[in-house]
Amino acid sequence: MTNGWFVFALMTCIVLCTGLVLAIAIMKAAWAQKEREALTSSDLRALEESAVLLIEQLKTEADSAIAEIDKRTADLRTLLEEADRKLKRLDQVSVCSVPDFAETDESFECDISHSNSDRDQILALSDKGLDSAAIAKKLGLDCAQVKLVLSLSKLPAVR
Repeated sequence: MTNGWFVFALMTCIVLCTGLVLAIAIMKAAWAQKEREALTSSDLRALEESAVLLIEQLKTEADSAIAEIDKRTADLRTLLEEADRKLKRLDQVSVCSVPDFAETDESFECDISHSNSDRDQILALSDKGLDSAAIAKKLGLDCAQVKLVLSLSKLPAVR
């Protein structure tokens, strides 16, 4: 019977030693895997350089976007100033002639004495038999203005 115990003890030792060797091998493989996955200092430097490049690209893109926004803002300011000027000119319009804003960008003054003089000349030329186009050409006025003066002259005076 001692022989049976001896075989049992020997088998148990073999199984335990084999298990211990396997456990050591597994732990060694896990340690090697962990070392392979760990970042080295060269890996960290490469990551840092990539981050710096990305930050520089973002800064360049942001500067470009800001420049475009500044340009568009300046364009909008110019358009608003132009619109304000044109609105002021429209406010100045009265019975006197209205210039064509598309042809000229100069400001104009409403001179009633000049307007009355034009009216008198238009009526005088009409009395001589000239049509509105010929009168406008001769006086350097707009044809629509001449037609308006002639139409208004036919209305009865309001007292």
